[in-house]
Amino acid sequence: MKKALIVAAVVVVVAVIYFASSGTKSDKTELSLFLSMQATEPATLTFEDLAAEYMKENPDVSIEVIVGGGDAEAMLKTKMAANDLPDMWTTHGWSLMRYSEYLEPLNDQPWAKDISPLIKPAITGKDGKFYVLPMDVEVTGIPCNMTVLEKSGVDADAIRTLDDLFAACEKVKQAGFTPMVLGGKDIWPIGQYLLWTAFSELVADTDNSEIDNLTSGQFPEEKWVEVVGWMHRAKELGYFNVDVVTSSYNDSVQTYAQDKAAFIVTANYAVGEALTYNPNGKFGFIPIPSADENGEVLLMTGERAAVGVWKDSPRKAESLKFIAYLAQPENIARMATAGSNPTGLTNSTSDTGMLKPFYEKYASVTTYPIFDRAYLPSGMWDTLCTTGAAILAGSMTPKQAAEKARVDYDKLYHQ
Repeated sequence: MKKALIVAAVVVVVAVIYFASSGTKSDKTELSLFLSMQATEPATLTFEDLAAEYMKENPDVSIEVIVGGGDAEAMLKTKMAANDLPDMWTTHGWSLMRYSEYLEPLNDQPWAKDISPLIKPAITGKDGKFYVLPMDVEVTGIPCNMTVLEKSGVDADAIRTLDDLFAACEKVKQAGFTPMVLGGKDIWPIGQYLLWTAFSELVADTDNSEIDNLTSGQFPEEKWVEVVGWMHRAKELGYFNVDVVTSSYNDSVQTYAQDKAAFIVTANYAVGEALTYNPNGKFGFIPIPSADENGEVLLMTGERAAVGVWKDSPRKAESLKFIAYLAQPENIARMATAGSNPTGLTNSTSDTGMLKPFYEKYASVTTYPIFDRAYLPSGMWDTLCTTGAAILAGSMTPKQAAEKARVDYDKLYHQ
């Protein structure tokens, strides 16, 4: 009898706790914001700060910020398949090609008229609809450590071709520094390197551009051997860090920040991260070089801190209110400044810090949308990363990597 009473008492206590907890949850609107960024990025920290400030101003709202990091795209693919998506997420350049059918069109938002012409073409579909608030614009080349280049006797402005880049790497290596640091453990920086060489080989020589072929279902397998070949050569020549396969992205940022490496394989936002480790560092970037002297140098541009709202969210109205908060000029400026990027809305300006003279210097350089997002079918990013990792590990030749890329391209393009 006593045992039964004890059990009954436990059930009552559990029930009280459960319903008390349920009652507490129902008092607030619980939103989720999924970030495709790394935990250490200044943009991630800014999103977290803005969410905290919004919750303080709106105590009836709770926002869970989820950091996807290198697994972000795989996590979102799983959630798309289950039709169980976050209320909001950063689209990482895929607001049109991958996520548009899941996102709420935002053309009717008050801030829509202020979208920067730098980003508007990249986020607007053929029907004129767009699905994200672009808080900043990613305009990027190859980030470099100006101190290391200076000590190595390298003139950054003289780097116009990939041969020039490799000649600079040789000078850096002879001076005792790491030419290019890449955090291969996180795998996505490997894909970043192949974006550079894909632009160099397939886009920069405008007279022999492969853009039309790539966007019409024809994969240039022979030329892709050269694209991945530059990674193989860099490894063979000792231009990557010796722990390229096992080091993390954060390791590479610290090495770059501590004046031990000339170039870091990522995008310009690495400069903001590097400054948190070395506030006195001297960092910049160069345009992506051409594969030969007949080509042009270029820059990539696209979405960075761009946020969309799940069209089927049961909390869509509340999510749009938070998006409106993010769109306030002062918040746009904060986000863009955090990434040392231009703002995504024209009614605000950012402080691009030490990158400002580089943006001004390269203002006339042609910009192209980020390669895989514009010219490859959805899903090819994984192929870039895995085949590049196989080359670094020595388990795949450039020819084999190109064949694998062609097979995956054909399958994904025609599915």
